[in-house]
Amino acid sequence: MADLKTVWFGMLTDDSDDSGTDSPIVLIFNVTGGRFDVLHRTFPDTVQEDQEQGQANLYEITEDDFEPQAFVGATVDPQDLNVSSIRIGIRGNDSWRPKSVFIWGEQKDGLIVPLALDTELQGRIGIGGQLVGVRLSTDASEGKLSFAPSRVQSGNADTVIRRLLVVMTTADADDAGTDDDIQIRIATRDGSQVVNHIFPDTSQDDLERAQANLYYVPVNIPFRKIDLNDDAIRLSILGRDAWLPARFFLFGLSEDEGGQPPEFVVPLVHLPTWPLSTLSADPEEGQGTVILPLQGNIIIL
Repeated sequence: MADLKTVWFGMLTDDSDDSGTDSPIVLIFNVTGGRFDVLHRTFPDTVQEDQEQGQANLYEITEDDFEPQAFVGATVDPQDLNVSSIRIGIRGNDSWRPKSVFIWGEQKDGLIVPLALDTELQGRIGIGGQLVGVRLSTDASEGKLSFAPSRVQSGNADTVIRRLLVVMTTADADDAGTDDDIQIRIATRDGSQVVNHIFPDTSQDDLERAQANLYYVPVNIPFRKIDLNDDAIRLSILGRDAWLPARFFLFGLSEDEGGQPPEFVVPLVHLPTWPLSTLSADPEEGQGTVILPLQGNIIIL
């Protein structure tokens, strides 16, 4: 198995009072039996609303950010990561309460590898999530210094998908953001529309310039990646207020929102750089609908 060349860290801060923080967040990787951390990344301030109440963030960590190790260099092989190898911490006493976190990587051979995920779990009683009660702070009276997010496994083309996770950012450019609704649709080979979802307004800065968004999307009919043709996934805008994404990632989860955390995560769309048109119902500004290329398939754009 190949080493990682890039790690992505998506997160959503809880929308309750005092959940946001001005203290820096840290991501740590330590391989099995390793004396030194192979990754110890403290995230700087960005153009995003970093760790603000109710806001999402997305950060990219490249191979240059990995920690040099004596004699062996900086490498991260996912096979060497155990259940406690990945930790999320804080550098300050301004406490932070995360609502959801997702960490994944891209190997040097191009394989996308989901690593850790803690989801929002609505459940039948409408409360809760995997991170209920998790609060980080260097002040022991306010929270813990760090925690280990739940490890997940990479699903395959036959894994049944019961919910979706979308992580994306809007471009940092004039007029890139939009106030119009965005819709995602997925149809299987037999013509069944398994997903038809219009993203609602949330506590996040939805589709605003330079901001990240993290959304969970319901699935009408469970499906598998093998059930999809190359043109199965379509993203549309329902208005003329143009929107230009910068990055767009779509993953399938093996469990729904009924209370169980997912064991498997299936990469469906992986666009670290948006290669498609601006979205707009005005043909002079962009396209109303674009086809999102399936991860792992060869698509000529």
